[in-house]
Amino acid sequence: MLMSLMTLDAAGFCQMPSQSSSSMPASTAGSAAGSAGMFGLTDEPMFPGELVSISVYGAPDFSTVARISEGGDIGLPGSGIVHIAGLSSAGAADLIEKMLKSSNLMDHPYVIVTVESTSSGITVLGEVKAPGIYSPSGKHLLSDILAMAGGMTSNTGRIVEISTQSAPNEKAVLPWDPTMRNTSVYDRVIPPGARVLVRPCGVVYVGGNVGRPGAYPICASQTTTVSQLVAMASEAQPSSFQSHTILVRTLPDGTRVVRQIDIGKVLRAKAADPLVQADDIIYIPLSGVKYTLRSLPQYISQLGTTSLQVYR
Repeated sequence: MLMSLMTLDAAGFCQMPSQSSSSMPASTAGSAAGSAGMFGLTDEPMFPGELVSISVYGAPDFSTVARISEGGDIGLPGSGIVHIAGLSSAGAADLIEKMLKSSNLMDHPYVIVTVESTSSGITVLGEVKAPGIYSPSGKHLLSDILAMAGGMTSNTGRIVEISTQSAPNEKAVLPWDPTMRNTSVYDRVIPPGARVLVRPCGVVYVGGNVGRPGAYPICASQTTTVSQLVAMASEAQPSSFQSHTILVRTLPDGTRVVRQIDIGKVLRAKAADPLVQADDIIYIPLSGVKYTLRSLPQYISQLGTTSLQVYR
């Protein structure tokens, strides 16, 4: 009975016969043309964006191939809208059978619902070892998608952005812990056609009279302070003008805010230890205010043209 509706392969997938398009309404067949491929039963919940095939035995007018809408619905020819997102193949088939019976369209409907095994691919970009487009079957979890992309690089930051086909400019920003101590976002469901961008780790520039001036990543912990960055840079040298340490921060509008810090007091726990952000600049001058005022602008201007040592 099922073989009259579709052809099963050894893997358990099925493919709709070519003549099924002629038995669908023209609008449905046109929207599915060129999209339908290998279909299979699924025990996992179906999600918006997945391409599904609904076959009603003995009633080709009610059969269709359609993509689940963002709201989780599909249009069933002759009977209306049905919400199938979150259901398995068996659950969706049972729901549609009840709908056909309650509408007095069929006395004993028999429905089979299958999902395209290569539905819309998920694009993975950024700090992963194998960026590309992946088409997983079944439930699409963020952890599974990242594993398919080879896992994270050593330069992974603390932000993962996710956008969808229907709203590419609306990005969901997920906090990510590269140390793997917090895995609360691992089981986030990623819809078909989504775009996953793993942001790189931000850096802070430390310059002036320190042992190792350069750019330092700040992803090892959730918060990083000025004193920690100074320690990474092998501390301020004895000839430093510690009370005139400068913290430069660029605001989203491009404005630069300069803050003076007494790093000596910070290290002696007599002053607050400011938190740093990506792209901050910490500058510890040599003794002498005039030297500081003269050398700081030169250091900042060289950040865009000078090759700095980046410590990982």
